[in-house]
Amino acid sequence: MQIMLDFLNSFKSLIKLENIHTDNNIFKLHYRFTVIMLIVFSILVTSKQYFGDPINCDVVDDRKTVIDTYCWIYGTFTIKKTLSDEILPGLGNYVPPSKQVARGPWEETMKPAGPDDLVISQKYYQWVCIVFCFQALLFYIPRYLWKNWEGGRLRLLVKDLGGPIVSAGWTKDNKERLISYMLAGKYSHDLYCIRFVMCEILNFLNVVCQILLMDWFLSNQFSGFGIALATFSGINPMTKVFPKLTKCTYHKYGPSGTKETRDALCVLPLNVVNEKLFIFLWFWLYLLAILSAFALLYRALVLFVPRFRVYLLMAQARYISRTYAEVIIKRLSFGDYFVLYQLGKNLNPLVYKDLVNAMGSTLMDKSSLSYNPEITMPV
Repeated sequence: MQIMLDFLNSFKSLIKLENIHTDNNIFKLHYRFTVIMLIVFSILVTSKQYFGDPINCDVVDDRKTVIDTYCWIYGTFTIKKTLSDEILPGLGNYVPPSKQVARGPWEETMKPAGPDDLVISQKYYQWVCIVFCFQALLFYIPRYLWKNWEGGRLRLLVKDLGGPIVSAGWTKDNKERLISYMLAGKYSHDLYCIRFVMCEILNFLNVVCQILLMDWFLSNQFSGFGIALATFSGINPMTKVFPKLTKCTYHKYGPSGTKETRDALCVLPLNVVNEKLFIFLWFWLYLLAILSAFALLYRALVLFVPRFRVYLLMAQARYISRTYAEVIIKRLSFGDYFVLYQLGKNLNPLVYKDLVNAMGSTLMDKSSLSYNPEITMPV
């Protein structure tokens, strides 16, 4: 229970500006922008006072409220062959294949059901708000893992050295202590970096799985929804996936005790909202998947191409000496470099440049600074 409370309390960080940046902008798109967007979507869908009743069925019956509730719970449908109708798309006469039998010797036997007689069921709309919340939870999980694994390490290292003005705390002793920590890590930062890469991989896998989840949720109509909407020339995909007019079949007993099957025309005003939310979600998920793939490609270059790290360090430290950059990259492991690069995001630029130059000078001439190789921090 306490773990769940801690997890829910961590959502508060979504609306706070971070002083210490432990990740990158693409990572923030997953756990900040996307989570907030999905929560807002869920609130919009559940706000009946703004959009009216979620379903309203036109029936000649004194049980309208009951039938509305019945159709909301058990779902509605549209008829595929009538989707091209201009006035009432998706509506028309429909008899289930199991009921298509001859009614008497004087009546013509009904034709068997063909492909055009198929119906498209809508059973998703009552679950939309819950699914949005579930998606938001999934998008936040990698952030939750990284926040716990990171454990405030960068905050301890940076302290008050990230302001726009060089802090009085940036003394020679503090500089030597920070350099000692970076140079004496003995690969203790590799696991720190690996955990971050694992979270980046989780971000990518999550967004791909989210696309598959939405495709399953909308009966295999989501993965190509945006392309179909941009290229359609016949039936509007929005009418097919998010119809505003649908049918609902219900049963009742007549005066003689026989079971009667009746159809109700149902209006789904909530689909006016759903179609806008899902088309935006389609474009956003595919964009996020592409950006996440590029983030993984960038991370692979950083980990496996040392020369690429040299150029990044020179650019981040305001073009320090290439000799210093090369000796630092040669001496540091990929995990040490990752921590150093993260420090560059949080330290004052002048402080960071001074730190990197001092590290390069130390590695070129170890007598220039007396660093303690025993200083380290547990992972």
